[in-house]
Formats: sequence, C-alpha cells, structure tokens
Amino acid sequence: MKLYETSKRGRILIWYVTAGLYVWGLFKLWIETIFVIPIKTIDMLWLLVPVWITWFFAEFYQEKLGTSIGNGITNAVLIIWGSIDCSRQTVKLITNKIITAQIEIIGRFAIIAGIFIYGILIVFFGIKGNKIIKKIGRVRVVTYIFAMFVPIFYNVIPFSVNHIIAALLFFPLFYFVIELVDRITPNPKAITQDNEVTGNSSNPKAVQTQTASSQPNLQNYALHHIYHPYQGYYQHPGQQDWNNRFNKK
Repeated sequence: MKLYETSKRGRILIWYVTAGLYVWGLFKLWIETIFVIPIKTIDMLWLLVPVWITWFFAEFYQEKLGTSIGNGITNAVLIIWGSIDCSRQTVKLITNKIITAQIEIIGRFAIIAGIFIYGILIVFFGIKGNKIIKKIGRVRVVTYIFAMFVPIFYNVIPFSVNHIIAALLFFPLFYFVIELVDRITPNPKAITQDNEVTGNSSNPKAVQTQTASSQPNLQNYALHHIYHPYQGYYQHPGQQDWNNRFNKK
C-alpha cells in the first residue's frame, strides 16, 4: 500500500514538473517572438519597429485613459490591412513551394480569417456605437497580434500549435502589465491639456473626477439663483423680494 501511494505521488510530481516545463517552454517562445526575433531578423525589424513605436505613443499619449470608438475603428483598419498582407505572404510562400503541408496551409488561413473577422467586427460595432470596442479595439491588442503572428506569416519562425497556445496563454499578462504601467505613471501633459479642452474623457474615472469637480459650482449656482417656470433662472434678490415676487398677483 505504501509502495502504491509513493508511486502515485511520484507520478503526480512528474506530471507537475512536466506541465511546468511545458509552460516554461511556451513562455520562452513567447518572449523570443516578441523581443528576440525582431532583433535577429532585419526584415522583421524594419516591419515591427514602426508598429512598436506607434504603439508606444498611442498607448501613453492617446489611449492612456482609455480608447475612443474612433480610435478603435482606426486600429481595426490596421488589423484588416495586416490580415490582407499576411494572406499575400502566405500565397507567396505556397506559390514558391516553401510551405506544402496541407494542415499548415489550412491553419495559416484559419488564423488570417480570424484576424480579419476580428477587425471587421470592431468596425461594425464602432459604426453601431457599441462601447465594447473600447476594450477589444485598443492599440495594445493590435500591436500584440502583429508582434505574435507576423513572424509566422513572414516565415521567420515555423508555424506551430505551441505558438498559438503561447499567444493566447500570455496575452492577459501582456495586457495587464501595460494596464499597470498606465495606472502607476503620471498622465502626460498632452492628455491633461486634451481633457481640459474637450471637457471629457473616455476614461470613466476621469469623467467622474470632472463631474465631481464641477458639482460645487452647480450647488453654488443653485444657492444664488431661483428657478421660475416662466422666467427660468434669475439671481436671488433676497428673501423679502422673493416673497414679494411670488405673493404678487
């Protein structure tokens, strides 16, 4: 009995170690795809550096407090165009017989179709005014898709199921690390000035702050003005004059 329990614990321990090594391998693949491969490959460097630079300025100078519906639609256009370019690259690889496996070809086009549909849905929801695109249409999501899948379609790294699993598994880590940086860093002057000019923000906290700051002014206005259904608001003339106005007929 003790031998059986020891063997069972050993199998469980082996399973945990194997799962941990597998996740660690996925994490290394994820890190390599985002940070290492663009540096090693000049063609990818020229392609992804503008994407990362655009993401940085858009993330911290435009979408730091949240994105707007218009920004979400603009980001979706990049996604749609990127999916078209990836399909062009895939057809080129098939024509040159660089990839011939039918399963790989189907997998590549399935991912392209998913990215394309994702972009179309953002545009559709944006035209309808659905606020869900403020979450799914952010520039960080667009940048992540480019960074993770463009190397595959340019045949810089091989297409594999592990790559897809790594992209899905560590996407929340990528998203919330950026969200944490957004929250702990001060707002740039550009964002502060834009909010002062427009008087609104796509961030609910900013809207709440602005509403709270304007509330004392409304209360002060109500204390010094009187509302009449025919005359509207007029300045408080004093309690005696108030009684005279409403007692006169």
